[in-house]
Amino acid sequence: MGSSTNRVATTANEAPSNPADEALSISEARYRRLFETAQDGILIIDAENGHITDVNPFLVDLLGYEREDFMGMALWNFGPFKDIRASQSSFQELMNTGYIRYEHLPLETKNGRQIEVEFISNVYQVGQQRTIQCNIRDNSQHKKAEEDRLKLESQLKQAQKMAAVASLAGGIAHQFNNALTVITGSLDLLEADGLNEKTDEHVQPMKKAADQMARLTRQLLAYARGGKYNTESIFLNELVEDCLPLVKSFLNPPITIEIDLPSDLPPIIADRDQMQIALLAILANASEAIDKQGVVRITCRRELMTNERIKAFAGLAPGIYVSLTVADNGKGMNEETRRRVFEPFFTTHFPGRGLGMAAVYGIVKNHDGWISIESQVDHGTEVCIYLPAVGSMIV
Repeated sequence: MGSSTNRVATTANEAPSNPADEALSISEARYRRLFETAQDGILIIDAENGHITDVNPFLVDLLGYEREDFMGMALWNFGPFKDIRASQSSFQELMNTGYIRYEHLPLETKNGRQIEVEFISNVYQVGQQRTIQCNIRDNSQHKKAEEDRLKLESQLKQAQKMAAVASLAGGIAHQFNNALTVITGSLDLLEADGLNEKTDEHVQPMKKAADQMARLTRQLLAYARGGKYNTESIFLNELVEDCLPLVKSFLNPPITIEIDLPSDLPPIIADRDQMQIALLAILANASEAIDKQGVVRITCRRELMTNERIKAFAGLAPGIYVSLTVADNGKGMNEETRRRVFEPFFTTHFPGRGLGMAAVYGIVKNHDGWISIESQVDHGTEVCIYLPAVGSMIV
């Protein structure tokens, strides 16, 4: 019994735990974990003098400062927040209203990187002490993701538009080709029957016009992906080198051609003649864009399209590609012209004759490739084509 009594006495002499203190301790520990692991920046500020009393790791990493750089500083005197709306006047507004929010606040990190954040400040009171909590959310990644989404959406809309136009062009081209076959056949029969000088004078211009229209039909079919293709394994750098003599025949003499063609590129599966047509059409456009002296640079590269990178190229599969880039320092294009450059018969040079780049678009798409154009007025144009390397697609 004595032993039992002693145990009771010992227990009675210990200070009983206070449930309120224990709950407060648990709450503080929970808040500290949230504060330390939050994926938003958090600043704690003394409302009496505006000095920073605490900062969480996320904000330290986001802005590139050390924790000690923040401590004891007045918010409006601290690096990223100087000379912006989160200034001393805004601090006074916060003290008057208890809440301020800036949806798009530009900040600069310690290394000079520009970011955009959402900035929310609240004033709360614990006992006699007023404290400010600032939550700072980095909008940069969200903004970039939204820009990427809008870009992809625009690409898909453009692809749908081009597909509709291609379908129409293909139908017209086939019907036109059927009628043209009758015309050229009849002209051949006339020649076979024998022509006198007077008749031949009329037939020859007709044959010349029919040949021109046949070329036009082939371009339309190439755009509409309805042309005949004879594919083989070819090296794009060798194709470019083979085309150079033809190119120099129509480029203006003051134009310099620069090439960068690595010898270790993988092959592609392509129709050599069609790819030659595409390259010559691009180079013809580059030549027209240069008024006097200028430079056209032709570059080939091996490109790895990862699952992440492929997001910017609607319709392409991951894998190894070979790129062909033709850049000129000519007069360039405005945005409206750039967006419409692949449309049949759209041209800034000769109304009704703009089929060259439309044919290029069809040829590239028919080879499961990608084509893009970047241009700026007075700063030139860059056309870039991506074509899948042999056996490199990731399924």
